Amino acid sequence: MRCRHSPHHLRGTPVLRANFVAGIRLPVAAFAVAGTLFLTGCQGTDPGADPVTSPTTTQPGTPTPSPSTSNAPAVPEPTPASSDGPAANLPVPVKPPLADENTKEGLEAFTRYWFELFNYGYATNDWTTFDAVTDPGCGTCANIKEEVAVRYGSEGWIVGGAVKVNSIASDFVQNIYGSYNSFVEIEQSSLSYFGSNGILESTSDALPQTVNTSIAVFDAGRWVMLDFGAPEGT
Repeated sequence: MRCRHSPHHLRGTPVLRANFVAGIRLPVAAFAVAGTLFLTGCQGTDPGADPVTSPTTTQPGTPTPSPSTSNAPAVPEPTPASSDGPAANLPVPVKPPLADENTKEGLEAFTRYWFELFNYGYATNDWTTFDAVTDPGCGTCANIKEEVAVRYGSEGWIVGGAVKVNSIASDFVQNIYGSYNSFVEIEQSSLSYFGSNGILESTSDALPQTVNTSIAVFDAGRWVMLDFGAPEGT
């Protein structure tokens, strides 16, 4: 890895945690979908009375009123990080339904979703949704999150670093601990680190294609990422 002034490029530490699955500490996440029920009705109407309607007349030359949209809240425009400032108003990645299926295709969809959350956390330092689907014992995750938090905590920001998943390969066979291993080929774009004054402080080269190992477990109807890093022995 060719990295200058930054220890948190996504190379990952060797994954040696196969025996951790037996004592998995799954994060508790409650997802509530709030629905709004719109009720319409008439107040003060006598159920037995005949409805009374008045004809509506339109004066010549009077334009027909149209629904007003002036009160609609403005949707903030997503702004990616740049030399001008940190990212803002980025949408949180949405989990596809396939990513909750206990199948080989479901595992692949979840893994890709997990990396989308990683990219979102890298750009915003908001790891809430990422943590909800990641085991607290993920060593690579903890190291990267700590370094990113230091950068944003000092009012700085990061530009770049997005991870692209090129391929995912898995036999989809549970190991003796009940988890699944996958080989994930990724590459990561270069990074630029800006200080609170907007000055470019350091950079990291792009990470070329590398093959890493991910370990995930299906529990309580959903996938959880246990760890990610270089294959054991590399």
